[in-house]
Amino acid sequence: MKVRVNGKINLTLDVVGSFGEGYHKLDTVMASIGIFDIVEVNLSDKICVFMDTRECDESNTAFKVAKICHEQYSIPPLKIEITKGIPFCGGLGGSSADASAVLYCVQKMFGLAAKEIARVAEKVGSDVSFILQGGLCRAGGKGDKLENLPFKEYSLVVARGKTVTSTKEVFYKFDEIGTTSNHTQLFLSAFEDGNELAFIGNGLETSAINLCTDMEKVICMLARYSNHVCMSGSGACVFAVMENMSDANLVADKLKNSIPFVKACTTLPYGIKEI
Repeated sequence: MKVRVNGKINLTLDVVGSFGEGYHKLDTVMASIGIFDIVEVNLSDKICVFMDTRECDESNTAFKVAKICHEQYSIPPLKIEITKGIPFCGGLGGSSADASAVLYCVQKMFGLAAKEIARVAEKVGSDVSFILQGGLCRAGGKGDKLENLPFKEYSLVVARGKTVTSTKEVFYKFDEIGTTSNHTQLFLSAFEDGNELAFIGNGLETSAINLCTDMEKVICMLARYSNHVCMSGSGACVFAVMENMSDANLVADKLKNSIPFVKACTTLPYGIKEI
């Protein structure tokens, strides 16, 4: 089975508490976007994962899903081949996307119950539940408590500089310097009136800028073309909401020689599609 699995952006993200042991409670609005990986799943005599033809070890999230499904639900060993389109360390849910794709295929190929799929999703990544569902959602808790929102299509330019950091480091820095934010509630309050973009924002952005030395430069470059620029997830990708895809494509083309990763795309009403 072969699927396309979309990445995501966080139109808003607020840290609203802590579960302890380094886990934070989030309130966020997420959207599926047209930056994606291709994942192919086949039966095998052993579990193996290849990413852009290179074999991955057991720390890979897709491998973790296959192992849990094999050991706990008697799913046969799987060979998983991933072609990456979602950039690494971008805050676009790349590793969660691959885990989601494998779970989707397991459900379709072997009929694993939805409640079991949800249990595995919770174990392997905070964005897995959303990416399986896709579209536009408010997410709470660790990102697994989902509330569907009416889909809206936004035209985007997504960009990332040279420097990256880990999610763990960004949250450590947030615990040092972070302040509370209320982007999500303000965004939702303005949603029906169509003014929600005035309230996009990410409570982790200041912390990530402290760690990613060129992120502020990328933000400034995008801000020349859009009034609505925001970091996704814990970084290091930043996105700008544009008037239309024609403008988005023009800006992405202008910046392609100045920024290591830049791509125009839209938000999408689905997370995974069979191909």
